[in-house]
Amino acid sequence: MTDNSNIPVGLIDRRLFLAGTVAAMAVPALAKAEGTDLNLFVGTYSSDTAKGIYPLTYTVATDSWNLGPANPAIENVSFGAYSPAAKRWYLLNEKDEGRIDVYDQSWTQAYEVSSQGSSPCYAAVDPTGGWLAVANYSSGNVVVFKIGEEGGLQQPPVNRQNKGTGPNKARQEGPHAHWVQFHGDHIYSVDLGTDQVLGYDFDASGGAIGEAFEAYKAPGGAGPRHLAFHPDGVHAFLVTELSSVVIVLKKTANGRFEAIQTISALPADFKGESFCAHITLNAAADRLYVSNRGHNSIAVFDVASDGRLTLRQIAPTLGNWPRFFALYEAQKRLVVAHQKGNDLVVFEVKSDGTLAPKNQRIEVSIPVFIGTVV
Repeated sequence: MTDNSNIPVGLIDRRLFLAGTVAAMAVPALAKAEGTDLNLFVGTYSSDTAKGIYPLTYTVATDSWNLGPANPAIENVSFGAYSPAAKRWYLLNEKDEGRIDVYDQSWTQAYEVSSQGSSPCYAAVDPTGGWLAVANYSSGNVVVFKIGEEGGLQQPPVNRQNKGTGPNKARQEGPHAHWVQFHGDHIYSVDLGTDQVLGYDFDASGGAIGEAFEAYKAPGGAGPRHLAFHPDGVHAFLVTELSSVVIVLKKTANGRFEAIQTISALPADFKGESFCAHITLNAAADRLYVSNRGHNSIAVFDVASDGRLTLRQIAPTLGNWPRFFALYEAQKRLVVAHQKGNDLVVFEVKSDGTLAPKNQRIEVSIPVFIGTVV
C-alpha cells in the first residue's frame, strides 16, 4: 500500500482508505488510435512528491503519452471547470478553507477567491458559460457565482447550506455536498452525508436561484456521490459511494426523480470493502462507466432505451484507488487516475464499449483529476 503520510492533513481522500489486489489480465489485440492529439493536465493533491498540476499530452501517430514538468503554484486541484465564454479555468483548491483559483488558457492566474466552504470537490459551469457552481464537501454547502467580465466571480455568491445526517456515523455525521451540475431549469446537487439529491430552481437569464427541495432520497446509508444525466432529459444515473450501486432515476414532476432500477457496480461474490467514485456516460448514451475504489475496477454497463442497465464488464484498473477516469471516445482511450497508486493507466475502448489494457502507465503522484486544455 502506498504511504500517504506525506499528504497534507484533511486531503487524504476523506471518502476513505482501502487498497485492493488486482488480478492479471490477458491483453487482447488492440486497434490503432484515431482522432486528434490530446492536450491535457493532471490535478494532484500537493505533497512532498506531488508538486501541482502536470501537463499531459497524447500523440495519436505514435500512440504515446508524455508527462511534462509540474506547475507547483497550482495546488490541491481536486476538480476543475472551464467556461468557454470567459475562457477561464476554475480550479478547486481542496483544503479546509476552500479556494477557487481562476486561470486563463496560458495558466496565468487571474486571481483566487474563497469557495465559501470547506473542501471544495466538484465544480460546474452552466451551458451559457455565465455561472459557476461549487460543491463544498466538508461543510456541506453549494455555492453559485455569477461569472462577470474577464471571468471574474461576482460577490457575494448564492450560498445554499444543507442540513442533516445519515445512518453511517463515521461518514454521515453531517451534510457532505459531493457533486453539483446545471440541468435545464434546475441546479442539482448530491449530498453523501444526507443521502439526498437536492434540486434548486434556476433562471440563467435573470439569475434567480430557488431554495433547495429534495429531488430524490436514496436508501439510508447509500452515500450518493456523483450523478450523470442521460441526454434524453428524462433519466439519470446516481452512483453511491458507500453501497457501491448505480440507481437509475426517471424524472417525474417538478424536477423530481423516482428510482426505476438499482444495480451493483461490484461482482456478486466480492466480500471486501469498496467505494464507488466517478461515473461517466458515453456520447451515444449506450454505455455507462463507474469506478470502484478498493475492488480497483471499472464497471461497464449497457444502457437500454428505457435507461435500464445491464452489466457488461468489470475491468481491473491495474492500479490502486481509481478515484477519477477520463473517457476520450475519438481516440478510443480511457485513462484512469489512481490516487493511491500514484499513476495513470491507459485502456483501449473497444467497439462494444468494453475496456482492454494498453500496457501504458504514466507515473504521477496522487493524481485526482484530468482536464483538457482548450
